[in-house]
Amino acid sequence: MMSPEAIRSESDRAARRAARERREPYVVFDEREARSMQSFPFPFLGDYVPRGWEKVEDLFCDSSGFGSESEPALTQGQLRDKVCEYLALPDTYGFAVTEAGQFQVYVGVFKKVPVRAARPRKSRDVWPTGGES
Repeated sequence: MMSPEAIRSESDRAARRAARERREPYVVFDEREARSMQSFPFPFLGDYVPRGWEKVEDLFCDSSGFGSESEPALTQGQLRDKVCEYLALPDTYGFAVTEAGQFQVYVGVFKKVPVRAARPRKSRDVWPTGGES
């Protein structure tokens, strides 16, 4: 079993790497892809939230493949169902591992959001008011 400190350290390391490599959440193409997922094809982002995305939910999931539907962690089948629920919504959603332990992971659900363009700065070659040169 991994200690909470080891899990946090691994998550922090993943966040730094994800930011450096500009990783983004994995967008599932369609329900057929979602239903055929046998494992987690999602990148490990840790706490990193890429520009143009916002995290909307964390899903606690079994990663061992031996979980039961009566346990708190979602089974792989339950996760596939949840992914299909998001696919039915009008927005674009992506998925990424945000924390990983020995037998469970947190899968973050991310919503694609518009990126605001930076405002252009005012030109500095305008003469100050109150006089001409």
